[in-house]
Amino acid sequence: MNRYVLYIIIFFSGMLLGMTFLWHYYTVTELLSEQKESEEICVKWRAEHFKLSKDNLYNELIAQEIDYPKIVLAQAILETGHFTSYSCKERNNLFGLRRKDGSYMTFDHWTNSVHAYKKYIQKYKEIPNDYYKFLNDLGYAEDSVYVVRVKQIENEI
Repeated sequence: MNRYVLYIIIFFSGMLLGMTFLWHYYTVTELLSEQKESEEICVKWRAEHFKLSKDNLYNELIAQEIDYPKIVLAQAILETGHFTSYSCKERNNLFGLRRKDGSYMTFDHWTNSVHAYKKYIQKYKEIPNDYYKFLNDLGYAEDSVYVVRVKQIENEI
């Protein structure tokens, strides 16, 4: 086979591979962009349509795959004084979540507080069968009867 024919074959093969790579790259980039846009629309929709209530919070706990959603709902009710506390109304913080410096976290919408609970309390911790023991071992609250109060609220729900 002629050397020049071989060079032409190699050249066109490289062009074809390059074009295939670029097509794949732009397709993946476009899909990721669409996914991000879809997530932003979802967050915006939630903010506009989800008012804070026990039912909506419970449904959000389920949607975000929070372990022990009934107990976590009881925590939110206790932490916020039935959704009336300053932290709840002004910060959208349902669980008294704090930063490392001790200041309370602030969220754009209460559903983001649920996401933070999963991220900071449940995601990186091994959740035992006894969630109340988990909360005690974690040192979740300063109140020594916190778990007792959460249990009472859970039983009322």
